[in-house]
Amino acid sequence: MDLRKRKHTRSSSDGLQEPLLAPSQSEDAEEALANSYDNSTNSERAIVPHSINKYDWEELWRSLVAGCVQSCANAWNAVVSCLSSILPLKVSPAPVELTPEQAEQLNSLQSRIAVQYEPSDEQHQKLLRQLWSHAFPGEPSQLQSEKWKDMGWQGINPATDFRGGGLISLQNLLFMANQKPELFAMLMHKTKGKRAQDTPLEDGGRGGEYPFAAAGVNFSHMLIEMLDLRDPAKVPASPAGQGFLELLKLDPDAFDEVYCLGFERFDELWLQTGVESGGKWGYFDFNSIKSKLQQELTKQLSIRPRTIAELRSLMDFSF
Repeated sequence: MDLRKRKHTRSSSDGLQEPLLAPSQSEDAEEALANSYDNSTNSERAIVPHSINKYDWEELWRSLVAGCVQSCANAWNAVVSCLSSILPLKVSPAPVELTPEQAEQLNSLQSRIAVQYEPSDEQHQKLLRQLWSHAFPGEPSQLQSEKWKDMGWQGINPATDFRGGGLISLQNLLFMANQKPELFAMLMHKTKGKRAQDTPLEDGGRGGEYPFAAAGVNFSHMLIEMLDLRDPAKVPASPAGQGFLELLKLDPDAFDEVYCLGFERFDELWLQTGVESGGKWGYFDFNSIKSKLQQELTKQLSIRPRTIAELRSLMDFSF
């Protein structure tokens, strides 16, 4: 017999309707139980002994569900509170505001970026000859020569390699040669650390050393995209680009400085990869190492250091 189908309606001041658990209960006992139930609190209703047949199961179920929901809510709030104290909320910093002078510096930089290298332009040729004098001092400059390959260009004419970075990639190399000649010589001649060997591919080789000049063009292009500088009609909005604007506030040469710093850091990552791989690394690993550099620069620039020295201190120059 389904005892839940048997209903007994009690007329009282509260108008409650309760199911009978057994038909044999006396009316007096039933009334006493009802009065006891009516006068109890919600918490007391939840602990009515099972032996008492007169009991509102629906009310008990609602009480249990409500209690569970509240317990879960309390537990979740405690977890959120704990995590909030450990992990501070990430609040995006306010956009960098440039003074008219700083905006002019940004426009000047973006104008430089927009200029392509023109092999027939005498001023561009002059810059290329200056680069030759730094790379091969004492030798007569040539716009086309096999010696350009010794510097790390892909062919005898560097003009064909500038397509990826434009004129600014040549200017970046010249800035390093003029302002940081020791770094320029170290990177070009690979004088630091144990270098990758040009082992044949069939013997497990990875392509040998990276070409200095071609790598420089790659880094110029990488920075332009990473710092959101390609479009001259807008202010950089990416986290790294906004961080770069902080540097540009105090240093009009910030782009060239970040270029040199990034190139130096890349060479450290390159040597570190050689150690970690047991000497089995080479040019085939160039892109993956460059990606590591880009991630590191993006992370540290997003902190918005105010000077190149601060940016350098944030980077892991420990190899």
